[in-house]
Amino acid sequence: MSSILVATQREGIRASVVLPLAREGLPVSSAADWDGLCRGACAPSTVLVLVDPLLPGLRPELLVLLAASLDHAPTVRVLGAPLPPLVRVPTTERALVKLARQHVGTGGLNPVERRLLRMQGLGGSPLDRLALLAGSSLPTLLHGERGTGKEHVARALHRLAGLPGAFTVLSHAEEWRPDGPVGTVYLESAHRRDDLRAVVAIAREAGWRVIGGTRLDEAVPGIKWDRLLLPPLRERPDDLRNLATWYVDHHTRRMGLPRRTFDRGLWALLHAHRWPGNHRELEMFVVQTLGRVDEALIRGATLPDELRALLLPTAEAEREAEGFEEMARLRLVPVVRAWSPGPEDTLHALVIRSAERALFQLVLARTQGNRKAAATLLGVARNTLQQRIETLGLGSIGRAGEG
Repeated sequence: MSSILVATQREGIRASVVLPLAREGLPVSSAADWDGLCRGACAPSTVLVLVDPLLPGLRPELLVLLAASLDHAPTVRVLGAPLPPLVRVPTTERALVKLARQHVGTGGLNPVERRLLRMQGLGGSPLDRLALLAGSSLPTLLHGERGTGKEHVARALHRLAGLPGAFTVLSHAEEWRPDGPVGTVYLESAHRRDDLRAVVAIAREAGWRVIGGTRLDEAVPGIKWDRLLLPPLRERPDDLRNLATWYVDHHTRRMGLPRRTFDRGLWALLHAHRWPGNHRELEMFVVQTLGRVDEALIRGATLPDELRALLLPTAEAEREAEGFEEMARLRLVPVVRAWSPGPEDTLHALVIRSAERALFQLVLARTQGNRKAAATLLGVARNTLQQRIETLGLGSIGRAGEG
């Protein structure tokens, strides 16, 4: 795999060069001094080196000779000001991306992979964030429930790091010994702390990158990690709709079917479901629905019973919901203990907003997205309901119809 090295100590250069390349899904790393530049240029995967002319300790003539002496002979260019014998390149984003693509080719992430990463709940600039993690020398620990896409993110980090070796998935530490060019090892059961420490120790000796996936939101004693949280799908209503739409379009094409869409009643059912299996469960539901329902508009009201059963609470879940006040009290204990007052939010507002969002989702599911009926059921004015729906970020559920 090919990668790009940007050598600079200035944050302005880093922001204008590294981040645009990362947003394009290109494998890019950085160096902050002459020693780091030499190490990065010597890496077999480095095909393009972009150098800040003000890099501390920079020796242009020696850098050109070094690059020419390497078997992979990376291309070296200087950013901005001319600096003989280095060839200058323009620093506009478009020119840099074009130059990088010419050298990296098909390396990095394709548009589909980048789009899916934007629906992982990683914030407004997920590729920027992943690029920083990919360039870190520390192992990475991914926290998230089952089905949140931890392995998908781990593969993206491997691609963005531009490592020449393989991406290897492990269930147990004793299954793995590094072989071949330096790559990434992903331990999918990183909650087994002894396994994780063993993999890190082996990987450090071989120079491999380690990524762990765990459902536990806690640190690993004795190991310094970069940590990344993948929030569950139920906390991301906009991502839920975008992901479901993407799965529908993708699997419709894959199955050779005409275009399919969901009606507002089905969207309401999807938003009311808690999705304990997250992305994986959502994708399986979409595939089963496309295979069972032969209609252009798939309606929640006429959904086959076996598909509807996948979205409705089970008898066990209903029993767990008994004693609501006691359950709420137990859930609130750690929140109250950990809460620190701040200027932007209050504990009361947080709890009320969370409970209100869950209530509105359930009511809209019962009314199949009909907001007039939902307002009647709740006993509030329709304008009030409309305002709270927008405030709570539930605007994609249903329409303010009459019936």
